[in-house]
Amino acid sequence: MPFPSPPVAYVLGAGSILIGLHCFLRPREEYGRFGLPLEPAPRHQKDGTTPTDTAGRASPLMHLKGIREITYGLALGTLQYLGQEDALTAMVGIVSLAGLGDGIIVWLNSGPELRHKAFGHWGAFVALAGWSWWRATSQMVSAADTHG
Repeated sequence: MPFPSPPVAYVLGAGSILIGLHCFLRPREEYGRFGLPLEPAPRHQKDGTTPTDTAGRASPLMHLKGIREITYGLALGTLQYLGQEDALTAMVGIVSLAGLGDGIIVWLNSGPELRHKAFGHWGAFVALAGWSWWRATSQMVSAADTHG
């Protein structure tokens, strides 16, 4: 039985890619959206010294987060496009764990003004894990009906 959810996979993939692009285009703003205080990055000069003024730059770790988001989005869209239903289900379940971990990191490191953002990450975990669980159980039922 084909899943009625291809648009969901494409929307999740596109959303993840957009979040990843936001990490590159507006890294300072992404900290607040994500739920962490801004972590300025030192800018190393050609002589190897670090200037004291680092207020204008966000840490390059935000760019790593952007790469993570873009690769997740590309994987979700590609697996759906290729019809790899089992792989897509597994990928969504695995990606849901990023929401769980991100929520823990935000809760422990954000401070009182941003701590509430952890609930958004945990909500993404519950939604993605639930969707993965639904897909997995639907695949099992479909396989049983086919072979039953």
